[in-house]
Amino acid sequence: MDKSKNIFILGAVLFLSIIFSYIILEDTIGGAENDFIFHEKFIILFAEDFKNTLSDYGKGELLARNSPVFYIFLSLIYKSGIDLNNLKYLNIISIPLLVYLFYSCLKIQFKDINSNLLIFLSFVVLLSPTVRSLVVWPYPILYGFIFFLLSIKFYLKFIKVKKFKINEAFKNVFFLALASYITPNLSVFAIFFLYKFFLEFKNSKYFFYIIALNCFLAIPAFLHYYINGFYLFSAPVINNINLSNQLNISNKIIIISSLIFFYFMPFIKKKMLKKTIDVLKDLKKQLALIIFFIISIYFFSFPAGNFGGGIFYHLSQHFLGNNIFLFFIFVLSILLFKEAKLFNLNNFLLFLCLILYNLQASIYHKYFDPLLLFIFFFLFEKIQIKNQKSFLDITKNYYILYLIFLGMSFYKVNFL
Repeated sequence: MDKSKNIFILGAVLFLSIIFSYIILEDTIGGAENDFIFHEKFIILFAEDFKNTLSDYGKGELLARNSPVFYIFLSLIYKSGIDLNNLKYLNIISIPLLVYLFYSCLKIQFKDINSNLLIFLSFVVLLSPTVRSLVVWPYPILYGFIFFLLSIKFYLKFIKVKKFKINEAFKNVFFLALASYITPNLSVFAIFFLYKFFLEFKNSKYFFYIIALNCFLAIPAFLHYYINGFYLFSAPVINNINLSNQLNISNKIIIISSLIFFYFMPFIKKKMLKKTIDVLKDLKKQLALIIFFIISIYFFSFPAGNFGGGIFYHLSQHFLGNNIFLFFIFVLSILLFKEAKLFNLNNFLLFLCLILYNLQASIYHKYFDPLLLFIFFFLFEKIQIKNQKSFLDITKNYYILYLIFLGMSFYKVNFL
């Protein structure tokens, strides 16, 4: 049996495991079921009284932080006679869409890598606890990621093509707008793409066309949020959070860095790790980094309770009852990123976007999975994949990482 058949058998097995997720009502991220139950009222209300529901959405008893677009779309399907339980099964269409678009982007980015390896990597998203949970319990962010991948696809084409770049830029803007209408947080990545378009077009008319298209596509959203009192910013995920915790930049720097480190782990090689540990042993020579670490850790005050925090935060709390392990991962991650030469304007801008993407006090892993996977392969600079063997090794590492992540998520939800 050739390798391509083995890969497609693996894909079939993983897809069947998604079917099994429906049977056991999988919720390995915890809270996916509750989120769906809380938001399903919007589907019914939009189907029964669209005008008043849209007018009251995000206020009073209809308090929400999500965009109404996803629920409006589901309400149209519900209104056609399909009940809410069957709506969940229709949601499985998101799986082939996500896998195919991931593969399409990989094909553009890594044109010299064997297609079988690209397909092999694209199937790894089927092990994502976020994807598996949100296919069973429909939630907007999964479709936000799908349209975000489409915007990335046209950005990658923009990078590769020699002529008519403006066409690919327009397509990128359009699909990022669609992603943002479903998941408003994704709109912050317009900052990154606009920076890239400016580098290409400078102050030419094409760049101003792109600015104009962004503004035009944003008008309906702005009017909706303006009329409804910008509820996205006034509706907290969890009540009783003071402003200092809401805006604490140290919380975001440390936790988001640890999440980036989690998805960077498959790229780490023994030589890179050894050099980083040597630097860690003699950290006193890195005065600027020491000051940065001290300030970040000193002001860290992530609230206890149901606020997320990511895998390393929870490991630190579970085994040590404090943040020491999280702080160690934070320091190690920054040193590793420095060793891997990831400190550049492109990546700093992406990190800024990730902070703006998660302005609320809570920082849930589900908002970054598999988003960071896509960012690493398509938007980060200086990520080294030299050849077929290197790509295969990284892919295998991602399978190991996601299997461990899925197992830990299942254990956390069912036994802790």
